[in-house]
Amino acid sequence: MYYRLATWYFRFEKKGKISYGASILVSLSQVIILTDILGFFLLEFYEQSERQIVMDKFKPVYIILLLAIAFLNDFRFKNKYDIYKEKWENQSKKEKNLYGLIIFLLLIIPLIFAPIILNLFDYS
Repeated sequence: MYYRLATWYFRFEKKGKISYGASILVSLSQVIILTDILGFFLLEFYEQSERQIVMDKFKPVYIILLLAIAFLNDFRFKNKYDIYKEKWENQSKKEKNLYGLIIFLLLIIPLIFAPIILNLFDYS
């Protein structure tokens, strides 16, 4: 995921080999997926008033989790673009398009998951 996002990001920002934008997008998608899982769990097992109490207490943990994931991804992907490029550069056009579609879906589905669940079920 990082390599594909970094390759796309370098079209606009050609300053260096480190793409913080790609690392941030990977981190953001991971956090949104975790948020969707937690939100679904809260919607399923807690009443509205209990959810509000849990969310108020969870905000500092959520911020720390977000920063930790961003830091770990930055550490994980720092200066690895060339390694990933060497590994995946010679893919066919069909493979590149398929993996591009998968990355797009991995970014979009977590964003639309919560609104779909909230509209399908009554969680008032």
